[in-house]
Amino acid sequence: MNADQKSFIDELRALSEPVKRRILFCTAITSMVVVVSLWLAYFNTIVPGAVPVAAEAPTTGTAQNANPGILNLFTDAASSFWNVALGAARGTVDAVKNPKQYNIGPK
Repeated sequence: MNADQKSFIDELRALSEPVKRRILFCTAITSMVVVVSLWLAYFNTIVPGAVPVAAEAPTTGTAQNANPGILNLFTDAASSFWNVALGAARGTVDAVKNPKQYNIGPK
């Protein structure tokens, strides 16, 4: 068994650098998908009232779901983060476009 593992490692070492990078990239993607899937499955078990999106009844009007699912929580967090990042990017672009229209001074 030790010889099998050694020959596999020797085969990996013998590969060219681009092939090694592709193998590393595919392995990293696969492991990330597995870890994130397990993580989401874990959160679906600990968050009460988490239901799949397909089974969730659509809400009408302005009434909010009293117990949102994990997907709704992630969506809300992502949209909040996106809005903050977009506001910061717009502020930076405005500062670059109009560099003399903002004041820097002591508070």
